[in-house]
Amino acid sequence: MWMEEHLGTRINLERVGEALAVRPETVCVACPYCMTMFEDGLKDKKAEPVTVGDIAEIAAQALDLERDAEQNG
Repeated sequence: MWMEEHLGTRINLERVGEALAVRPETVCVACPYCMTMFEDGLKDKKAEPVTVGDIAEIAAQALDLERDAEQNG
């Protein structure tokens, strides 16, 4: 993660470009290095409306929303 690329496209920008091609609201990652790379890449591409979240956090939020919907009928 900390090595600089000198040839081609920076890997974080390449991955962010691939993710943005499907117009996501949120990009889900499973490791802290990926989260940092995506957050930095989204800033560089000026795509701040897209958020980055850890898969466990996103799953927990979804479960909370589902539970709230069941409780409120």
